[in-house]
Amino acid sequence: MTKPIRQSLTERRTEELRMTIARKAAEIFVSDGDTSATVERIAEAAGIATRTFYRHFPVKEDVVRPLFRHSSRLVIRALREAPCEGDLIEVLVGVWMSALEEETVGPSERRFLAVMAASPQYRLRWMEVDEELSEAVAEFLGKRLGWGERPLERSLPAYLVVQATRHVFMRWITSDSGQDVADLLREAFRMVLDGVRTVAAVRASSG
Repeated sequence: MTKPIRQSLTERRTEELRMTIARKAAEIFVSDGDTSATVERIAEAAGIATRTFYRHFPVKEDVVRPLFRHSSRLVIRALREAPCEGDLIEVLVGVWMSALEEETVGPSERRFLAVMAASPQYRLRWMEVDEELSEAVAEFLGKRLGWGERPLERSLPAYLVVQATRHVFMRWITSDSGQDVADLLREAFRMVLDGVRTVAAVRASSG
């Protein structure tokens, strides 16, 4: 897996400022229950000028990108540290749950995700982290299962795993069932991986 690029001090400070602005925006969105807050209001809460906001985020909707990138990086790091042995589904559940625990996803964070899910433009920013995350999952699955001889064979299972997690979280944040997110992840991963294994077995028997 590609080693993370070392950031300069300026880059780290820029990223920290973007995260600060993003968190202030998230606090306002949660408090309001929607994304109608103006850039001016977000900038004031973050202690910056409006022009500084636009220097980092060309449009208001981009302000949540640092939050979703951070979450994606936590999952990627957990994948790198995941054990090479053990039940694959349980390992994957552990990866996502460790990221959730590190972020301390509580009621406020769930309300934020619910607000994001309700807005197509903000939901799109959530989906933008999929490419990097799918690549990390593809590498992990390739090592565990030996898949990857064909491009589609390498990328599709990882894409399905990532999309399954998104579907689970959407259901988790919008449902009042109180079902445990780990159980939902477990069920989703089993469906995806059992289906992929079945296709691989059919191809192997016919080839």
